Amino acid sequence: MESDRIKWNQRYREGAYVARKHPTALLEDWLERLPHSVALDVACGSGRNARYIAQSAQWVIGIDISDVAIAQARKLASHLDNVEFKVSDLDDGISFEQQFDLIVMVRYVNVELMCMLPEFLVPGGALFIEEHLRWDDPDLELAGPKNPDYRIEPGAVARALDSLEPLHTFEGLVTDPLGEQSALAQFIGRKV
Repeated sequence: MESDRIKWNQRYREGAYVARKHPTALLEDWLERLPHSVALDVACGSGRNARYIAQSAQWVIGIDISDVAIAQARKLASHLDNVEFKVSDLDDGISFEQQFDLIVMVRYVNVELMCMLPEFLVPGGALFIEEHLRWDDPDLELAGPKNPDYRIEPGAVARALDSLEPLHTFEGLVTDPLGEQSALAQFIGRKV
């Protein structure tokens, strides 16, 4: 959707997420335990997770709606020859001829797309999901979107991905490397 592209381009032009150079903490903890020779980073933004995966993968593709974010990702990864970034409107779904050992989708709420991702995994491949979670505590200042439409309902990730063998599930509060508190739903599952 063009309005989404305009919104995200503006955020990236204004320096949103510039301090987030580190990969998602859970990905750091789990990557070496997951197959990741060929990986896909969905809604990759400026590519922090794709760059991290590329350190030990053969090939990584990152996709995002924002051409500004993708330009930043390409610049930040210019020293890597095993990562590619593409502009893609994820509301239209994704289309790849290939399958992946690992697919990562971090903090992009699109349940319909999430349900499609297992079909792009090789047998034994892993899907890594981390979403902002709806959290009912008005006194708690949480990082992330204020609009509940951009947060996932408790239990929704596990229900959407019940065809996968769960390796890790968590819903609760997490303090990220920048010291911000987030309510997150995390899921790592294997295609059997």
